[in-house]
Amino acid sequence: MDVFDNIRGLIRCLRLLGLFSIHQYRHTGNTFECSRHAALKFVIFLTITLACSGYSMYRNILDYPAMAAMNNTAIEPFFYIAHTITVCVVLCVLPVQTVGRRHQLAYFMNILIKNEEDLVKLTSGGRSTNYRLVTLLATVCLWNGLLFHVFFHFYYIDEFRHFGDRFVSMYIVSCFFMYIDLGMELLLGLCGCLLLVAQLQLGRLAQAAREFDYGVDSPERFFFRYGVIHNRTAFAIRNHLSHYFGPMLAVFCTYVSLEVAICLLAIVNSMTNPMGQSKFYIVVVVLWPLTDVKKLFAVILLSERTKQVVEETALCTRHFDDYRLQNTRAAKQIQNFLLKNLHQKKKFSACGFFDIDNTVIYMVFSSIVTYLVILIQFKQLETDLTQAGDGYNVTSNVSTVQP
Repeated sequence: MDVFDNIRGLIRCLRLLGLFSIHQYRHTGNTFECSRHAALKFVIFLTITLACSGYSMYRNILDYPAMAAMNNTAIEPFFYIAHTITVCVVLCVLPVQTVGRRHQLAYFMNILIKNEEDLVKLTSGGRSTNYRLVTLLATVCLWNGLLFHVFFHFYYIDEFRHFGDRFVSMYIVSCFFMYIDLGMELLLGLCGCLLLVAQLQLGRLAQAAREFDYGVDSPERFFFRYGVIHNRTAFAIRNHLSHYFGPMLAVFCTYVSLEVAICLLAIVNSMTNPMGQSKFYIVVVVLWPLTDVKKLFAVILLSERTKQVVEETALCTRHFDDYRLQNTRAAKQIQNFLLKNLHQKKKFSACGFFDIDNTVIYMVFSSIVTYLVILIQFKQLETDLTQAGDGYNVTSNVSTVQP
């Protein structure tokens, strides 16, 4: 069975969205290669995203007076414009990464295919790795993204149908948001699946080390293959997977942090305002950022677990610490492997900006709190200025306090 038979549905949906620019060719041993006309696709995709981003900003600025009058505040619409800017950044990063860095993804997926072939040869019985967990993760990500997309699609139609002539423009802008939400759901789902495949392969490699039989195979030959599989997997995660998904994760963290802060402020305002929104509106406002936080934290936790598995697989060489290997070529291979692994960075990172591990969770929460404090301060400042302005009646260049 092919390594990626478990995630074919996820790959097909990404290809339909224009976010998967490599193909698997049977005549080259099921390896992945870059799609034809990728340069033309990049130009078209980037042009479309720039046009969509420009239109979103244009509509936000054009609708600013109406939003300010509707909310009876001038500062909240400005928050949504700032949020739209982060959305546009995410939208413009997608073609740069998914098309411009397609070689990185093809290289990493080919490494996973090669690992599976070597593991079948290395382990007894020639059995394939069990990728049931990968199938489950891909299915959950795919259906979760599609169901939420359909839900919000009909929600925005119902929400904007009362706006008359502005319905089409508001719905188009909402479609951009929904496209990014679905695209990032599937892209981060793919990232999680690839990390999980690497985990399962390294876990199987470590199990092979524990079950190694000196009477069946040569220690030198076994450990040479062991070191090759481990090192090229760690290298591919650090230098290829990170470069492909890293920038998307970096901008998405900023997007999610600001989005959660704005949604929290909207929920508080709705609950404290006697004429606030309906309970269904509050449910939707809670649901939207929760889906983004969920997909981000899933990748963070999988990345942290992958780092641990890489380290544990390297430490499994202690099973080769046997008197029969003293002063042998295998012992020298183990020493060189451990020395090289000691100084090798193993983490999946946001293209060098920061490492994708559990510390990112705290970073996101601290960013949410920071944004929320800033938004509350601006909101309070506007309230204070409004109240101060209502306390004076200016006539004939003389200010008198109103009763």
